[in-house]
Amino acid sequence: MDPWTFFDFVSARGENEIHPWLNSPGVSTGAKAKINARIIALQGFRFFPEQCFSAYKGWDDIYESRVVFGGVQYRPFGFYGPERKQFCLLVGGVEKSKVPRSLLEVAEARRKIVIANPNQICRHNFS
Repeated sequence: MDPWTFFDFVSARGENEIHPWLNSPGVSTGAKAKINARIIALQGFRFFPEQCFSAYKGWDDIYESRVVFGGVQYRPFGFYGPERKQFCLLVGGVEKSKVPRSLLEVAEARRKIVIANPNQICRHNFS
């Protein structure tokens, strides 16, 4: 069985957009460790369990992970692709009662960019 490979979205300027979010003051080191641990664990799954990644209702092809740490819900959003056995993280956020629509719009716009230009990704940066 081939393992899954996780990627991060890269801007047109060549900057990883996920790494700064994971290292921002809004994401505790414990939450970052839990998010990265989930990614490492998912690499070995044949299919992602729905409790780990699920489609976001009303947004075709956008998937979310719900990672709770310290009473805060962290939400990395991504999509399956651009190739087989790949998952690309597009944007991350924190849920405070509900996910902002603007966050989902960013995820969808970035998904379209990656589909059009698969070079705008890099392997997930765990640091």
